[in-house]
Amino acid sequence: MPVTQNKIWVTGIFLSSKEELLNRILTLTMLGLVFAATAVSEDARQKPEPSTKNAPTVDQVIDRYIKAVGGTAAIEKITTRVMRGSLVTSGGTARLEVYEKTPNKFLVIIENSAAGLSQNGFNGVVAWSQNAQRGSREMSGPEVENFKREYDLHREIKLKEFYPKMSVTGRETIGDRDAFVVEAATVDGVSEVLYFDVGTGLLFRRDVTVQGTTLQAYLEDYREVDGIKIPFTIRRSRPDFSFTYKFDEVKHNIAVEDSKFNKPAPQ
Repeated sequence: MPVTQNKIWVTGIFLSSKEELLNRILTLTMLGLVFAATAVSEDARQKPEPSTKNAPTVDQVIDRYIKAVGGTAAIEKITTRVMRGSLVTSGGTARLEVYEKTPNKFLVIIENSAAGLSQNGFNGVVAWSQNAQRGSREMSGPEVENFKREYDLHREIKLKEFYPKMSVTGRETIGDRDAFVVEAATVDGVSEVLYFDVGTGLLFRRDVTVQGTTLQAYLEDYREVDGIKIPFTIRRSRPDFSFTYKFDEVKHNIAVEDSKFNKPAPQ
């Protein structure tokens, strides 16, 4: 469903203003499961089929990506990551913090004056969400699985584990970049198309499709931190709306207590 009378349709709710859009986004998972109702964008419909001429294998694309990021050994040395920056939407800006710890813990904190504090976390056993609008709740099913794929600290070397079905469909030009295109599917039915830069080997775009709806994520401004290349900007976009993670600071292997990832006690 397109924008109608200056309203935006997001996950079944009309948003009548930019401020309301920011408030609503702050209460959602922020992981690529925030969609407009249109099933497929015009860009996706009109996109030409990628060429399969001289296309590499999946293993070749993934191996080159891992090397471009920094290599398996460098990735495995990272045990914690703390990222600080901002969530930017057309309705304003919010404080953003992301904590990750091996083997499978993470915490995402988003806060602004209008919507208050929103947190999503996983302590390795329990996944939870807490915000002023919906209170505290535990999560299950696909929502949890998506979190775990998105925030795994060693994601780059686990792609074939996350996506047991992967195939190189060819080579395509995206803007001014040539990409090897990899179609991937998770065990829980999420489809993705991954675009790896032919020149650098880095992943620079992900198209995530859930229940017939697609959201594009652009990984930009890669910078090297402790031998690992990290996108400092992640821009998620649809024709009708977009939001961006912009990180200012990334630190590795600093002490983060396990208790930080636990579900907060009721207040």
